[in-house]
Amino acid sequence: MLWLALRFSHLALELVAAVQVPAGPLVVRQQQANRQQVFDADPTARRLGVRRGMSMKQAQLLVPDLAMVDRDEVGEAEGLERLAHWAMQFTSQVVIQSPRGLLLEIGASRRLFGGVTALHRQVIASCEQLGHAPRSAIAPNSQAAWWLSALSQAPVITRERELRTALAALPLDCLELSDKQRQALRRMGLQHLGECLHLPRAGLRRRFGAEWLERLDRALGHSPDPRPCFRPPHRFAARLELPAEVDNCSGLLFGLRRLLQELGGVLLGADAAIDRLMLTLEHADLPPVDIALQLLEPQRDPGYLLELWRERLEREALQAPVLSLRLASVEFQSAGHANLGLFGQPSGRAEGQALWERLQARLGREAVRRPGVVADHRPESAWSLDDSADGAPPGQRPLWLLDPPERLRQGPEGPWRDGPLRLEQGPERIESGWWQGRWVRRDYFIATDSHGARLWLFRQADERDWYLHGRFG
Repeated sequence: MLWLALRFSHLALELVAAVQVPAGPLVVRQQQANRQQVFDADPTARRLGVRRGMSMKQAQLLVPDLAMVDRDEVGEAEGLERLAHWAMQFTSQVVIQSPRGLLLEIGASRRLFGGVTALHRQVIASCEQLGHAPRSAIAPNSQAAWWLSALSQAPVITRERELRTALAALPLDCLELSDKQRQALRRMGLQHLGECLHLPRAGLRRRFGAEWLERLDRALGHSPDPRPCFRPPHRFAARLELPAEVDNCSGLLFGLRRLLQELGGVLLGADAAIDRLMLTLEHADLPPVDIALQLLEPQRDPGYLLELWRERLEREALQAPVLSLRLASVEFQSAGHANLGLFGQPSGRAEGQALWERLQARLGREAVRRPGVVADHRPESAWSLDDSADGAPPGQRPLWLLDPPERLRQGPEGPWRDGPLRLEQGPERIESGWWQGRWVRRDYFIATDSHGARLWLFRQADERDWYLHGRFG
């Protein structure tokens, strides 16, 4: 196994920055004991001397125009869960490392993405598109990967024999130690994990407890490290506050792109697709507005879905500025896998479907219709502008039908139309529709005229009159 750890050290700040553009240095504050202190600070505030754990009074003395936001732990948990949805596109085994991390088992999927280095690069690039800049590390087990992710250089350890050396160089600040345990180790003159490994295990257990020693054994690969994997629901729902009020539909695409990336990740990880999405626009003083997007066939490509939403939103008029977006799907469906051509080009049917969906998104579902085959033996009832049913009547059918059918003359040897018609196939009896009040009892024939054109004829059962109903191409 091979694990990729993503440590979102500034998750709270990144979530705030996604919905708010500060005018100056920004900090996230929290209540600790009886005082307010800095939980996180943006780069501008850090350059001015603001540090995590500093009291808010000290921070304001250093930076008088400091912008402050209260920490939202519930929002952070929801944001981390949305990131777990997104990570499903890279692996089916994602572990949420609360309160600000993810663990991805990438050993089974590295070949799919072109190797460990390419996969690692793609994960980090996708994180940046979502507005996050995590620290990362790769190691043969999840505990080691999580500890190594505290370093700034993103170590990549793929072999067990290299793991002990990498862990030995870890500073004590990278380990999951309480302040009391860390101070005790420093009083003993220890600075790195490698120095702890030379100490007697019995003494370490007595001083620091069995739990920390078990984590150490898991990191070294001496004992298994089972962790519960994230299991996404069978439908998607997410909400995103916009950085500022948006008064035009094209401006909604910024936030919608992020929600669709999360949706695409969970669909890819579940090997699923969706055929209907509901976008809810939330306003300040008006009720929410729902906008639906119906697809002809299930899809899961975020880029394609975004283009459809672009077409759909261009014909919407906003009643008021939008504050936030909610995106929800129906129950997931199994993804269909179409065969591509020799050079990976899509089939003509896929291109035609994309055109229909774009036209429907732009003009409306009722404005763009396409005929489909219906399982009905009556020719005039065997098509529909609605969704077609499975199946089609047997036998040869012409491309063009006449409405109404053309009555033919009766010649001395049979039907006549600019000359005698030669019957080649038939009869094919069609008798149907009695339950709908449109009973049909006809005998159909395929005939050829004097010019070689193939025609579709019929006559009513027990009658002698002939009718031309269609022409073959």
